[in-house]
Amino acid sequence: MKKILLSLLLVLNLCSFAQNNLTKVKNFGKNKGNLKMYTYVPNNLDTSKKNPLVFVLHGCTQCASQISKETGWNKLADSLNFIVVYPEQRKINNVAKCYNFFLSFESKKDKGEVASIKQMIDYCFTNYAIDSSMVFITGMSAGGGMSNAMLNAYPNLFNAGALLAAPSILFNSNSEAPIIQPRIAILQGEKDKIVPKKNADRILNQWLKKHQLETSNVEVKNNYLGNALLNAQFYYNKDYQTKIVSLRAKKISHKILITPGNEITKGGKMDFHTRDIGFHSTYWIAEFFGLTKK
Repeated sequence: MKKILLSLLLVLNLCSFAQNNLTKVKNFGKNKGNLKMYTYVPNNLDTSKKNPLVFVLHGCTQCASQISKETGWNKLADSLNFIVVYPEQRKINNVAKCYNFFLSFESKKDKGEVASIKQMIDYCFTNYAIDSSMVFITGMSAGGGMSNAMLNAYPNLFNAGALLAAPSILFNSNSEAPIIQPRIAILQGEKDKIVPKKNADRILNQWLKKHQLETSNVEVKNNYLGNALLNAQFYYNKDYQTKIVSLRAKKISHKILITPGNEITKGGKMDFHTRDIGFHSTYWIAEFFGLTKK
């Protein structure tokens, strides 16, 4: 137990010493959930048009600056012209800096931490030229759980979401029409003992129900993208549009999959939370969102 506590303390301290190229926004609303807000706006952002907006939520023991470096989202923002927002949990809310997705008063529509993130979205629409059809959210672990809560609470706000090793708790599940529901990508390590794969199964079932999809209308792709560790399931609606992708990684635990490198299809930083298997999940998610299209 002592070793576990020391490891937790070390990881938390990494946030304190991490170089931060993000901008802190102090006043973005009533902030019911007492969260922090950080933004990354590329210096070369094309302000002559409305731009996409991507929210990236960290996991337990992480922080905004750390997950920005681990995932490489800022690099893609520079290349593909979009704005990134990194909400950050406070230790006073949760000592391990986990989002409280498992508490109904924090994760229901217009409540607590969910309300704070919604206010961050409102702030961005007020202060930047945002394309309302290109708003996305992604999160790792507890950040994935809170991203799922956001997608459930405000389905009309998001084009798509990507949930990495995410828990599956939802409160007051929305019953909006399938046309309102955002597209969903679910990424899960088969050997994850922190958030076991049964959570990915539950999330899949949550969104199959919301999209009213038949489980038989699925395309299975083993050795996905030529990678023997990856298997994917694509779920389509009756018009053969992809609505849900479930991506499973064999032999992978509770990690963010990255491939460090200078090419646009590579990025991220190797550390305690990441793993390189020749698949850069950040770029793959950007493709799923539609951000890589010219």
